[in-house]
Amino acid sequence: MNEETIKVRYDITYEKTMIVPAHVNEEDYEIEERIGNHMFQHMDDYTDAEVTGYSEPTIIDRGF
Repeated sequence: MNEETIKVRYDITYEKTMIVPAHVNEEDYEIEERIGNHMFQHMDDYTDAEVTGYSEPTIIDRGF
């Protein structure tokens, strides 16, 4: 059996409890959008959370 360089893709699910400023009558989607915008700019703040699951790997490129 030979060794190959293979690129795989998989998803990891994180779960984190955080304090977020929100109005009582604010819709969830509005809060999620605000968190998503912040997450895009501060990814390290969100990836230090507990891993709660992951997907099976999918081969997206083989090195031959």
